[in-house]
Amino acid sequence: MNLVQLFNSGGPLMYALLLAAVMGIAVIFERFIVLHRIPTAKSAEKQLELVEEALTAGGLEECAKVVAKGKGVLNYVFARLLKRYDTLVIEKKDLEKARKITGSERAEFDSVTKFLMAQSELTEFKDEMHITIDDASRTYVSRFLSILDTVGNVAPLLGLLGTILGMIIAFESIAKSGTGDPKIVADGISQALITTATGLIIAVPAIVFYRYLGHRADMARSQVEIYAMAFSNTLLALLEQE
Repeated sequence: MNLVQLFNSGGPLMYALLLAAVMGIAVIFERFIVLHRIPTAKSAEKQLELVEEALTAGGLEECAKVVAKGKGVLNYVFARLLKRYDTLVIEKKDLEKARKITGSERAEFDSVTKFLMAQSELTEFKDEMHITIDDASRTYVSRFLSILDTVGNVAPLLGLLGTILGMIIAFESIAKSGTGDPKIVADGISQALITTATGLIIAVPAIVFYRYLGHRADMARSQVEIYAMAFSNTLLALLEQE
């Protein structure tokens, strides 16, 4: 029996299992490529220096242009940080306008109160930037891994469903023709066993690669966050100068 005949013997659920296998293989290859392209420490330092030089020389607009031209995880995280920083600055200006309207400008407070308010705002900015770094890095390095996890969990269930359908077919054959001829129930039992085996063959590698790639993703995220935090600190220093 060749593979085509084996596939056809498994019944209609083999198409669902085939789709799950293709999706799992696609995610594995895509994630291997992405994680292989995580920049080394030397390359990451160069990227950080490049964007910080652009920020110092041309401000946020020039820095955004440099980031937009680049590719990879660091540029993705830098772009998210710039976008979030811009949003926070706008929110800060809106808050200051609201204070002027309500008559509660910072100039009316003593120096200690003004310092505490400034530190509180800076802390809030830091927290928001840290959240952005965590979300952006996690999104980039862990993208599509949930699909691989789903394949690993769903494939055995599809195999089990195929087993149940195969047994139903076998029992219906027995009910109609009796148990005198084993060939009568062979198709149902064959379908049951083939789908079960196929589901497990798909699920085991999917779960193994999900664990492995998840570990690789966590290591890559830790590496990326070091340089993202450095860029975030540069942006916060720029904020303090304003």
